[in-house]
Amino acid sequence: MLGVYFFPLYIFTNAIVVAVIAIVILGLFKKSLLNRLSVRIAILILASGPIILFLIPVANQLIIWAPIKAIASPFSLAVYVLIALGTPVVLGLLAGLFVRRPLHQFKEAIASLEQSNYKVQLQSMGIREFDEVFMRFNNLINRLRHEEKLRKDLVSDTSHELNTPLTTMIGQLTAMQEGKFPLTRERVAILKEQAERLAELVQQLDAYTKARMPNAGEPEDIYLRQFCEELINHFSLDLKQKGITAKLHIAEDYIIHVNSGALQHILMNLMQNTLRYSQATEITIEATAHEFMFSDNGKGVPSESLPYLFERFYRVDKSRNRATGGLGLGLAIVRELAESQGLAITAVAGHPGLTLVLKINA
Repeated sequence: MLGVYFFPLYIFTNAIVVAVIAIVILGLFKKSLLNRLSVRIAILILASGPIILFLIPVANQLIIWAPIKAIASPFSLAVYVLIALGTPVVLGLLAGLFVRRPLHQFKEAIASLEQSNYKVQLQSMGIREFDEVFMRFNNLINRLRHEEKLRKDLVSDTSHELNTPLTTMIGQLTAMQEGKFPLTRERVAILKEQAERLAELVQQLDAYTKARMPNAGEPEDIYLRQFCEELINHFSLDLKQKGITAKLHIAEDYIIHVNSGALQHILMNLMQNTLRYSQATEITIEATAHEFMFSDNGKGVPSESLPYLFERFYRVDKSRNRATGGLGLGLAIVRELAESQGLAITAVAGHPGLTLVLKINA
């Protein structure tokens, strides 16, 4: 009869031991060295053997326990088979939980993306493999959200840039047609200026499209100092009007192997960008073994804008006035052209001013 009273206590004690083992295993999973999915599954597989060995004595007690001996004895083999198969099944379900929960979260995030919801973010699961994927996924979502904002800004900005000159032109032409305004040189100049504004917009869009196309031009050896001197001469009048001094620190025999047309567009866009936005008094162009730097001592760019400076349609100055407006395609064109030549371009805040760095043979 003592067995009748002590057996429940025996079962309870063993249950406590199993629970403690489970808690220890789950606690180990929180350690940084064991937060990999593969390690967790390996631990569960290795734990199945000791758990089975631990449960076999419990089964033996069930079989020899007098009150249920008549029932358990004929099915003793079934009890052992149940332990042998049930333990891996339970551990397998636990392992599946490690995979099922992250996949469910990932599935929900994909469903949100299908609904154009770019605010979704995946939460860390404490499993390194999934967390690494989730981090990259979140970065991609942030990128898509930024691209979507730029796309919406493009629609608004393009509409504004087209509407302003068109409205002016239509208004002037209508007034002249109705005899309200005489046809004068001043009015013709206004119409010409607005037409040129529309042409510039179309040229910017066309230039960006062409910059993204595969470059058919062959690279060639270019003496960089002479090339830059020709650029400065081309903009000499603009530089003089802005009160900007240009300095060159490039060796006479410095050679760069790129397509001359692409390099010309890059440098012209950089110069135009500096003339329009920098408010600088000095421009410095220099080259080292692996870098080509275009610097100014102007007002510079806020640090929060630097990562987006080469994004298409991004503008540091959000105003739409003629001097500082535009679509924000100039530096995006520069990046596309640079990458087509195997170059990488970055922006570094100067003190003062801004430095644009082309990594040669990047």
